[in-house]
Amino acid sequence: MFSSIIILYHPEQSRLLDNIALLNDAGWSVIVIDNSPESHANWLPDYVSYTHCPENAGIAEAQNIGLREVQQRQHEYALLLDQDSLLSLSLLRGLQASIVKARKMHPKVAAIGPCIVSEFDHKPVTASIQKPKAVGEGYLSATQIIASGMVLSVHCLDEVGLKETELFIDGVDHEWCWRARQCGYEIFVDSNLRMIHKQGDARKRVLGVDFKVGQPIRLYYQFRNVLLLLPRSYVPAYWKIRNLIALPCRWIVNRFLLDARSQRGAFMWKGIKDGVKRVSGPMGKR
Repeated sequence: MFSSIIILYHPEQSRLLDNIALLNDAGWSVIVIDNSPESHANWLPDYVSYTHCPENAGIAEAQNIGLREVQQRQHEYALLLDQDSLLSLSLLRGLQASIVKARKMHPKVAAIGPCIVSEFDHKPVTASIQKPKAVGEGYLSATQIIASGMVLSVHCLDEVGLKETELFIDGVDHEWCWRARQCGYEIFVDSNLRMIHKQGDARKRVLGVDFKVGQPIRLYYQFRNVLLLLPRSYVPAYWKIRNLIALPCRWIVNRFLLDARSQRGAFMWKGIKDGVKRVSGPMGKR
């Protein structure tokens, strides 16, 4: 009934194995999709289903590989995770109860997620503009949630579809949520559940604003995918406006205030050019 899908890319062994043990104890079957160049199959218990994608299939396709396996198993719910989340038995059992309860309240719930707490400052990650709306029983109706900690109702995939592989990595989770809402589904956050999660590698504070700091290549996908998503009618207007304002600020911070600034500038510029040309998929494959 309950499957979990963990996406790996150069994972930390101890955290991964701790999370797998917790998932198994909580009654989630465990599917691992590994985008790392080297296999980590020898780390894993026998009860884990493991697929290795050594050329890096991207987040979207890795999730889709797992979701197709869940569909083949005819399980009702799929929990998406990455290797940076901190899990607990109470959270994992709470998510099981929460998705079942949410679907009884509202049959067209596509997914639920916990409140996300930043591993950097241990503060809840909250929307500054498009805040979720309370719908009762501790649930908040959200425009989008991040993939890690998201529990999908597998049946909705027949109508909503799988994740968009052409985005490859950034924006994949939000795009799917927006598409689900366009199909008449709800996305809920359970305010009674908390999950500690690491977003980005570090933080850089500039003029009172915190900027996520990640690997330079991620900037290519972030800039390109904003441009790919802007023309779509189902993408929220506030997201378009916010990102049009944010991109120049992010350019300045990454190009002049962070390390590897020349490399960051090159990736951002290539992302802009490919976004304008409507180039999608993994960088350099077209």
